[in-house]
Amino acid sequence: MDSFSQRLKQKRLELNLTQSQLAEKAGMRQQSIQSIESGETKRSRFLFELAAALQCDANWLMHGSKTNKAA
Repeated sequence: MDSFSQRLKQKRLELNLTQSQLAEKAGMRQQSIQSIESGETKRSRFLFELAAALQCDANWLMHGSKTNKAA
């Protein structure tokens, strides 16, 4: 996945959520989800809420990578 919008949509579809359902879980509007998925919005102030709702890492959702933890 190349972009925030693609990763968000991919995870939403994997969880069989509509844009409205995801918006409700993240505490935002459906139009905001639509704006992100269309690529119109590049960042979201609801990043951590979206990651929690999508059960994924916020860093992966935003940048496509996971945080590295020291061994």
